[in-house]
Amino acid sequence: MPNDETFLDRPIDRRSFIKGGMAFVSAAAAMPPAFLRATFDENSVPIAEVTTETAASIGRRVLVVLQLAGGNDGLNTVIPLKDRGYFSARPGLAQNPESTLPLEGGLAFNSVMTGMKRLWDERRMAVILGVGYPSPNRSHFRAMDIWHTASTTDVSGNGWIGRLMDATAHEKDSAWRVANVGNELPRSLFADSVFVPTLSSIPSYVLSTDRRFPKDSYRRLQTFAQLNARYAQDLAIQAEYGGSLAFVSQTGLEAYQSTVTLQTEAKSYEAKALYPTNPLAQALKTAAALIMSRLGTGVVYVTTGGFDTHSGQIAGQTRLLQTVSDAVGTFYADLAAQGAADDVSTVMWTEFGRRVKENGSGGTDHGTATPMFVVGGGVTPGFYGDQPSTTSTDSNGDLKYTTDFRSVYASIIEQRFRVAATDVLGKPYRTLPLFA
Repeated sequence: MPNDETFLDRPIDRRSFIKGGMAFVSAAAAMPPAFLRATFDENSVPIAEVTTETAASIGRRVLVVLQLAGGNDGLNTVIPLKDRGYFSARPGLAQNPESTLPLEGGLAFNSVMTGMKRLWDERRMAVILGVGYPSPNRSHFRAMDIWHTASTTDVSGNGWIGRLMDATAHEKDSAWRVANVGNELPRSLFADSVFVPTLSSIPSYVLSTDRRFPKDSYRRLQTFAQLNARYAQDLAIQAEYGGSLAFVSQTGLEAYQSTVTLQTEAKSYEAKALYPTNPLAQALKTAAALIMSRLGTGVVYVTTGGFDTHSGQIAGQTRLLQTVSDAVGTFYADLAAQGAADDVSTVMWTEFGRRVKENGSGGTDHGTATPMFVVGGGVTPGFYGDQPSTTSTDSNGDLKYTTDFRSVYASIIEQRFRVAATDVLGKPYRTLPLFA
């Protein structure tokens, strides 16, 4: 379901629905296949039922994925204070050791990362060092597809989270068990049997009818839902118009159902921390609303960008890191006040790090290994993996990875979701003791 409004501005009959319904799916092209689990009668459009079991499980094993798109410079995020090569390779970009936020083992956070430093001090954060994979790719699009699919060879299939959701589809009957807060569905969430709503904000996630006829809105929405339900099940209609009609109907109906449940259930959420007004903080506030509402949400995906710092990195990355750190810190302050911080784990990743040496434009070019962060629920705090050396580099002068990113995925899948990682990733990877 796209976050933009979809207009039902044509006469509602069978033939116009087929055209309008196809247009609806065209507008929602980011949606993966969805399979309907609820039916509607001719006189009512009920919302999804939230069972006692679902309500009792809300907040458990929730995963938030925060993607830092563009390739964040890990060396200026987690600074290797004892690595002389870092300072010699970056005479203009190296952080002043006196201004950094010390962690342990000669490593420190960038000076602006006070929100994340607070979470570290509260022992609610794991930092995985030197994350990458063999034969790294420095193309943004290819590298992101590799991280999204957890494959270095076949990057055209479903995403790793989508496959996880497919493998656990029996757990919850909810249109909101996984959601994307943003404008475009990331490949990580591509799935076969799970509906994935995409929204920019809760108020914007609606189906709108023709604004010229506001008094007719309810009838049109109800008719839209009823027609979708009927066409999703009527074999005679499907025989006349082809199997694609069932897909259109199923997708349209579940999209409509998700709008009703969201607007009904999200009303109960009230933030208990003051979120910054920037888009990332507001996206995490939306994530908190989804998690705290009675929607059965188990995974929320958020993307923020701008980390491709080829020039002017000091000002650019400083601003971005502070935005991320403050937003994540506020998000967990809110969850803690809601009594849910221990239930929500956040994993932060970027498609690659940057080159060891600064370039001539006050920035860094595409590199390889970079740190990942896991925050919150059940995490065993501390460092994992080894910090790559800036002097013992690969043949291109880039950092050698020390931890395969799929080891982090496997740890989340097995320890947080209790699913065999091979069922999702296709083959085994060494796990890290990230979660108690």
